[in-house]
Amino acid sequence: MTAEHTDRSGYTTPAPVRELWLQTPVREFTTETGDRRWLVTGMEQVRAVMADPRFSRAEARRLGAAIGPAAVFRNTGINDLDPPEHTRLRRLVAGAFSARRIRGLRPRIQQITDELIASLVAAGPPADLASGLCYPLPVTVICEILGVPGEDRQRFRGWADRVVSTGAYPPEEALGALKAMVAYMAELVDAKRRDPDESLLQDLITARDEQDRLSEDELVTLGCGLLLAGGESTATTLGKGLVALMDNPGQLALLRADPSLVPAAVDEVLRYTTLGVHPYGGHIRATTSDVDLDGTTIPAHSVVHACLPAANLDPKAFPDPERFDVTREGAADHVAFGYAMHRCLGAQLAKLELEVAIGSVLAAFPGLRLTVPAEDVPYKHGFLITGLRALPVTW
Repeated sequence: MTAEHTDRSGYTTPAPVRELWLQTPVREFTTETGDRRWLVTGMEQVRAVMADPRFSRAEARRLGAAIGPAAVFRNTGINDLDPPEHTRLRRLVAGAFSARRIRGLRPRIQQITDELIASLVAAGPPADLASGLCYPLPVTVICEILGVPGEDRQRFRGWADRVVSTGAYPPEEALGALKAMVAYMAELVDAKRRDPDESLLQDLITARDEQDRLSEDELVTLGCGLLLAGGESTATTLGKGLVALMDNPGQLALLRADPSLVPAAVDEVLRYTTLGVHPYGGHIRATTSDVDLDGTTIPAHSVVHACLPAANLDPKAFPDPERFDVTREGAADHVAFGYAMHRCLGAQLAKLELEVAIGSVLAAFPGLRLTVPAEDVPYKHGFLITGLRALPVTW
């Protein structure tokens, strides 16, 4: 497969893969390396895979098929576990991401956003919104939640880029960054034991030291995983969402005329854009037994790709799905955050960050526009997530 297709969200896939999305929602296929796998693309079918415990993340890792930041760790991360182990770790951090606690973060998220925008205004146009807003906002927020000192955040960003590399950096460089990040997290845990604070990482330390609810390795791996998940994915979605708005001036005008549409627009951004985490679509599972899905039997120990981007573009779920529409009814039914037991813990936090950032950008820059055509916005490739290298704008 050599031909490629790049959509307006920067998601690049081999053209035959895109064709598979448009065919039957459950089908067997052959990867570029000759592996036989199963591709699930319909919204109904993807949800079934995500909710059915017979489609196992742990089995996928055992077969060597799981990808994602957790897959590079020596120890299994939360996203590579099935219940009851997954449930145990998820409960440890769920409270930090409750709706009440996330709502309480709005003033601080707004303050961070205002400070970043003020710096952009002071420097004047043109500007790079990727480096000036999209990346520093979520990284700052997740670091504050976990209790990562401000002076260490840029160092972490360099490690994170390499850890999630799938070719952008040499393997030995990625492995070195991983080792450095794990060592740093272990040191941070020790520092908080000596000087406790009120961070989420401190809560996990308490669960380890006083309640024996997780191991030391699980503590360190979970801390690294939360940092990785809380920064890049939200930054990428924010950047791609702003591109989509500027590339659809009619929709941008609607949002400017009625800022109350921002929450609905965020759901449409999440549905319309994609993180590009894998050529076949994201969440990988493996069957623990024969499973009948939509009238097709998938044999036991088969690797299954639940293609979230395709599900979000399923015309049965979203009429005219490739149209960007901030007033779309039912946009919130997307599966950008996953579904069921593996739905992203930080979904509400990410949505809040997106709402605050998009609303603030539109208010601060009434003449905001791209300085290049939307199709020429530069994207990063060779990473688990296809993020923006830059977002060049003026106003």
